[in-house]
Amino acid sequence: MQGSKIRLSDAEMSLFSNAEIILTKNSILQKTVSLLSQVQEVLVNESETKGYHFFPSPKISKGENYLGLPYIILDYPRISAGHDLLFVRSMFWWGNFFSSTLQLSGKYKEKYLSRLNAAYKHLSENDYFICINDDPWAHHFREDNYRTISDLSKEAFSMILEEGPYIKIAACWPLRDWDSAATKLIDSWKLFAGLTA
Repeated sequence: MQGSKIRLSDAEMSLFSNAEIILTKNSILQKTVSLLSQVQEVLVNESETKGYHFFPSPKISKGENYLGLPYIILDYPRISAGHDLLFVRSMFWWGNFFSSTLQLSGKYKEKYLSRLNAAYKHLSENDYFICINDDPWAHHFREDNYRTISDLSKEAFSMILEEGPYIKIAACWPLRDWDSAATKLIDSWKLFAGLTA
């Protein structure tokens, strides 16, 4: 073989030759894990104070390829038994956002449906979204996945809650909100925990 037929562009060669880019990325991801660890500590303390009984314990996970980009998630609670799911997921997605998501299905959907219906006004006034996608594991905020609750009538909101096999309610914030991200994630978690405790 005389030489590779695979070529790098000038921009790719510049990145390929710069180790600092990956070292900086690794530093950002480690700081994000630390941020979510601090959030986790607050959530566990809040659970103990309020008498919430969420099992199993919180879990922080990370990966390199959600739609091609790194991500870090904190799940608490994270209850999964067949079709019965109850998650509150705090997520960092590289290049996109921080988000907080309540996901329910099975018996948990049935149990908390009326509380979510009753929370329409609060969710609408505080920039929350509701998932309209068939895929419960899609986390992006494109129009084919989420609708802004404030754009929906109470009746349309209720219909989405009732008709699908699962419910996902979420909020997101730009990455530039790093300094307030922990507070926003905690406040959103408290709202979701209050709706499902």
